[in-house]
Amino acid sequence: MPTVFRPHGRAMPPALDEINRRIRLLMDEPANKRRAEEYTRLLMLWTEATMVNGSGWGTAA
Repeated sequence: MPTVFRPHGRAMPPALDEINRRIRLLMDEPANKRRAEEYTRLLMLWTEATMVNGSGWGTAA
């Protein structure tokens, strides 16, 4: 899977793209406890993925 380029020329690793895709799909589901728990889990995965590659995607500007 190719690396996707984001604003300001920064690249987003494929793992982050996949997490993003899963979050978008999740938001189409009805709001309930399971969706909230899965959303939290995906955000934790996002955080871990950004720490591993040192890209800084998980840090505020």
